[in-house]
Amino acid sequence: MSLPTFIGRRLSFKNETKTSSAGVTIAVAGIAVSFIIMLLSVSVVRGFKNQIIDTLSGFNPQISVLPPLPSAHEDQISPLRLTSDLEESIRKTIPDADIRLTINQPAVFKTDSAFQGVVLHGLRKADWQFATDHLIAGTTPEHQSDTTRAVVISKSTAQALGIDCGESLLTHFFDGNTLRSRRLKVGGIYDTHFEDFDRLMAFVPIGVLQDVFALDSVSGTAVEVRGIDTDRIPELSASLYENLLQNRLRKMYANEGQSDGIYRIDNMLQQCATYINWLNLLDTNVMVIIILMACVAGFTLVSSLFIIVLERVRMIGLFKALGATNRQIRAIFIFMIQRLVLRGLLIGNTIGIGIILLQNRYHILPLDPDAYYLDFVPMELTAWPVIILNVCVVIISALILIVPSCLISSLSPVKSLRFE
Repeated sequence: MSLPTFIGRRLSFKNETKTSSAGVTIAVAGIAVSFIIMLLSVSVVRGFKNQIIDTLSGFNPQISVLPPLPSAHEDQISPLRLTSDLEESIRKTIPDADIRLTINQPAVFKTDSAFQGVVLHGLRKADWQFATDHLIAGTTPEHQSDTTRAVVISKSTAQALGIDCGESLLTHFFDGNTLRSRRLKVGGIYDTHFEDFDRLMAFVPIGVLQDVFALDSVSGTAVEVRGIDTDRIPELSASLYENLLQNRLRKMYANEGQSDGIYRIDNMLQQCATYINWLNLLDTNVMVIIILMACVAGFTLVSSLFIIVLERVRMIGLFKALGATNRQIRAIFIFMIQRLVLRGLLIGNTIGIGIILLQNRYHILPLDPDAYYLDFVPMELTAWPVIILNVCVVIISALILIVPSCLISSLSPVKSLRFE
């Protein structure tokens, strides 16, 4: 153990009255408050972004495989078949993907006094988790037959139509020039606070829509690919399109120039670009907050260093008289301040993590869902951001103290020993 470290560990921060000095209190409080604000800022933004993205991905799959556009002699887009060949191509690009066949079909809900246009999203039995998580009344038909005519509508749709769980809805579908009608029963009502999507989307067993349009069990309007890291969506979308294109070209050559078209690829980042860009702006706000809090903490540490040095001027003179170098004395005081930084971080971590845990459990801090799409402030607590934030505070505080600690070099041993 070096001499500066040995002395720095044993010097007390208490004054003659056995209480902490003003410089110590200011340093610990400044570090603790700054760290709490930084930790909560990172936690809130991460939690907010993840909650919003989870909701967006519930309505919009991370990647969608769509059928080819109609040729010149076709009037409408043909259904997409989830064949073993297509599924194998997707698995080849994204091995761990959650592949779902779905049907998105525009429809009109009609009651005796009102009507509303919606998009019916056909789901298989295993794909009802998102609707179940946001259900506020009734049940989802996930454990029933695929042909059960139960529909899950949003709270805003239920209010617009004046309908409740258990009541029937006359639903009209348009298939080219043909009008098809079915009577569906409202099995459940959901609410995600995303009014733009809630007003538009309703969920129904996929078998209902396959029955309406006379489709077999492997036909739909799209294949959803889920379970992907959001940051990898652009890369995997491009890779999947290239893989499907190569497969189509191989088939075209095998069939002597005949091909049934090229699959189209869409993804959540394109469908929800407005929301994604808005969420990306939050990262800038967090960086501004962290920089401001780092400046506050740095100013507090420098002020505390000056106070502690002034309180120990005679001790500095004694060390110099005994032969200690300026570098050794500076190291002693920097080590002392780092002790205060660690004390402030301990308090800041305890309070900050406590606030996050309480908020996640009891939702103490509310939000206006009409403005923020959530009814409480979400906070995400993960180990790596907390560790990185702690390490950065320790390193930056040590670097900040190097320049102001040069004040010690200007102190004369003779004058220091006479200082009162």
